[in-house]
Amino acid sequence: MEEVYKSIKLGYTGWTMISELLYRCPSCGGFEWLDHDRCVSCHAQVSLVSRSHLSINGDTRPISYWYHKTLAFDLPPAASGVILKSGRVRLAREAQQGLYKGFSGITAIHFTRVPVDTGTLSLKEGSLGFSGLAGPIDIPFQRLTSLTIESNTLIVISRDHGPLFFDFLEESGKKWEDCIQKALRRFHQPESITEFYPRVRFEKARRERPAPAAGHRQLTARVQRWFPHDRSLFFAAVRAIARPLIRRLFPVRVFGLENIPPHGPAVIVPNHASFLDSLILGVMPKRFIWYMAKNSEYRHPVLKWCLRLANTFPVRRYTIDVLGIRNAIRVVQAGHLLGIFPEGERTWDGELLPFRQGLIRLILALGVPVVPVGITGAYELMPRWTSSIRLSPVTISIGKPLRFAHIPAPKQTSEDMEAASSLLRSELMRLKGERP
Repeated sequence: MEEVYKSIKLGYTGWTMISELLYRCPSCGGFEWLDHDRCVSCHAQVSLVSRSHLSINGDTRPISYWYHKTLAFDLPPAASGVILKSGRVRLAREAQQGLYKGFSGITAIHFTRVPVDTGTLSLKEGSLGFSGLAGPIDIPFQRLTSLTIESNTLIVISRDHGPLFFDFLEESGKKWEDCIQKALRRFHQPESITEFYPRVRFEKARRERPAPAAGHRQLTARVQRWFPHDRSLFFAAVRAIARPLIRRLFPVRVFGLENIPPHGPAVIVPNHASFLDSLILGVMPKRFIWYMAKNSEYRHPVLKWCLRLANTFPVRRYTIDVLGIRNAIRVVQAGHLLGIFPEGERTWDGELLPFRQGLIRLILALGVPVVPVGITGAYELMPRWTSSIRLSPVTISIGKPLRFAHIPAPKQTSEDMEAASSLLRSELMRLKGERP
């Protein structure tokens, strides 16, 4: 199995997928650069050695190295005020689609996306502009409050238009996320942006002193029992069957299962490298892990049914989801294990992403043991830029529970959050076998 990735030669489909991440030539910075195995501008020779390593002109490096080279290039010069103009883009808006009911009293509004127009997107010096059949939409940077991406769909929230979903049909949505972030940073200089979602946050907004409000020492949420039990017997049977199958198929090695508390509430905090992380980790412990899952996963009725049986609950990660926070509190107050990916999304290049401030804030406010989990090998299994699976060994290392000071949200300072984030990050990197 260790030989699975040696000298892999991917076809045109593989290059198409990796170009979602490496949307500019890491050597010369040209867009639309890749013609099979060569850059059309600088003629650099490219070879995809594995899903985690790329060779350019004989220099083999991790994909993360080449992605950072891509990020280092500046935005292209604005021609007639336009920095970038997209190909065909489908615009969708958010719509409510009934009530979601889960175990342990979980209740949430189910949101879906309704396509409303098709057109092109333009990135300008101080705004985003969409031109479609139904008319133009202008989003000034001063009014933009959130920016992120799911698959190839850019999610933009503005004070004037609410959530807008731009699905790129002909090019990389990741390119647009990165370029808009650069344009926003340049527009807001000298102010420094620390986070782009679930809200654009600035360095000046850091809380240096505890707020006067006392806050709730113990977070509680009203619980209504929708079902007689807190979990599905059907899913328990599926887990029992899936555990030996997954161990043998990938294969999976697990260390430190004894570090998961045998009873009582706790937060399980793994790194997020693959769509399969929650599945592989979720079937290994004897106890069930209740995961937050992005709202878009619940759009298909069959997948929605499976996710409910798997003890998950939907979260709109592109905005501050109050119902999602309440459901997390419900899970913990019922004595369950809550699964949170502190990065908030899957890594694009295999490196650990910055942790979401809101998730660190929630961990400190809950005041329960935090179990760090390092997952290695999952990126090679199914990186974010592809939808295909290639067998690869996966190792799960579960660390001893961390006990952070229990601090109500209003009393938390930037120093508290940085200390918790730093400790958690160093533990995850240690468990992954990396140097902090």
